[in-house]
Amino acid sequence: MREFHKSRTLAFIMLGWAMLLLSHAPALATPARGYDHVLHESWENTFFQDQKVGFSFMKVDHGEKGYFVTGRAVLKLSINNMTQDMSFSSEASLDPDGKLQKFNYLQTMSGQRQNIRGVVKEGVIRMVVSGAGGAREARVKAPVDVNLPHIVEFFFFRDLKVGKKITAPVFMEALRVVDKLSLHVTGTKEMKTAKGMEEVFVVESRMQGVTTTTYVAADGRRVREESLMGMSFVETTEEDATKMSAGIPITSVINFSLITPDKPLPDPESLKSLTISIAGLSSPEIMEDDRQKPGQFTRELDQEGKRTFTVPVTVTRLAPSSTLPIAQAGAAHPEALAPTPEVQSDNKMIRKVAMDIAGGEQDSWEAAKKINRWVFLNIKKEYIDSFTAIDVLLSKKGECNSHTNLAVALFQARGIPAKVTGGLVYSQASKGFVYHAWPEVFVGQWVAMDPTLGQEVVDATHVKLIEGGVESILGLMRHIAKISITIDKAQ
Repeated sequence: MREFHKSRTLAFIMLGWAMLLLSHAPALATPARGYDHVLHESWENTFFQDQKVGFSFMKVDHGEKGYFVTGRAVLKLSINNMTQDMSFSSEASLDPDGKLQKFNYLQTMSGQRQNIRGVVKEGVIRMVVSGAGGAREARVKAPVDVNLPHIVEFFFFRDLKVGKKITAPVFMEALRVVDKLSLHVTGTKEMKTAKGMEEVFVVESRMQGVTTTTYVAADGRRVREESLMGMSFVETTEEDATKMSAGIPITSVINFSLITPDKPLPDPESLKSLTISIAGLSSPEIMEDDRQKPGQFTRELDQEGKRTFTVPVTVTRLAPSSTLPIAQAGAAHPEALAPTPEVQSDNKMIRKVAMDIAGGEQDSWEAAKKINRWVFLNIKKEYIDSFTAIDVLLSKKGECNSHTNLAVALFQARGIPAKVTGGLVYSQASKGFVYHAWPEVFVGQWVAMDPTLGQEVVDATHVKLIEGGVESILGLMRHIAKISITIDKAQ
């Protein structure tokens, strides 16, 4: 199973790209109903490492009611000579002052769909998240002036001058999380654009430690953007944007995020303890628990003169020393039994499967091991991510996020507290660390398991960087292609 580690980072990269692709929806040749004219329309090619992987579109209609913003983004990747399409689309209604009122976000992938409809009112974003298994309500507190990232950029780009800067609260539909977006016009430069040579403004944006550079023409057109993970977006025409090839291999995307340490680990699964130093971190904070202990950090300056941190981390293989009956384990952490739009542990189908697997078992650890092994044996390992646990249960295939969401849903449905975690794991086939997801269960103490790799207790190369659902992904994106690892001690 170590060879399959190459696909582990796919879910994180896809969600990161969804965030970068502006949340666009289908185009219309005429203004939307109730709006009298088109204020803005743009098409862009999406590139990864100078290879086209998709396109995006954005249109802003204006009228007495305010603004109506639509957009669409499409990605095309190749998996074993098969093409996989992903699309992200959005509609947003704004009042005459440009404040967000409501939105409708749709993402599709591998025949699966997830739709998020939201209304913003009195500091709360109220949503209905729909997909396989039905609809579920969700809420997020937000500042009254919260908006979507691409809408904040649109208004900021309309009147630029060197030195202009703002920091604004933004809501990212794909991750269902509120954050702050900082925009700063740092200078100008001459650049060849679709209209010829133009003087453009250089705008630096920053969110959660991720920096993006955008080149904006005097009329507010975004002519080029260079962003996370080797992504770039270049202004083009509709005809050129919608011309798509078979797409680049997914392995090209995944290998981009591989972290090769200073020396290989010949037998990672046999390790009882591993100490590594992680350099290039934007923050010295590394998650700590019974299995993982960060040490004293040091500060450095990167090539751009920005402060970074190096943190030593010791990870041990930790099996439970004692266990609890399921009822007691559940009573200890009821919050870790709550369903989410991605982990539908209260779904009847999920509950039935959980009972079929471990219905008669009363010991929490023994039941958890049965569920973990069932997911490992019954879910096919493929380079395909899924939105929800129900999607995985129906398709019986997916990668680490798919395995983890289903396992957590089954654990919780059987009454065992569980949560989604993610970070790094060592791939012997690639001789480096890749991004990965796995569950943790509470059986008297928190224990990390891995249903993707079939490990009852995860090996010492599982380095936890985040925990939680899709809202936690943004915290992981800041590390991709920025950190390095040194092996200090392996035993």
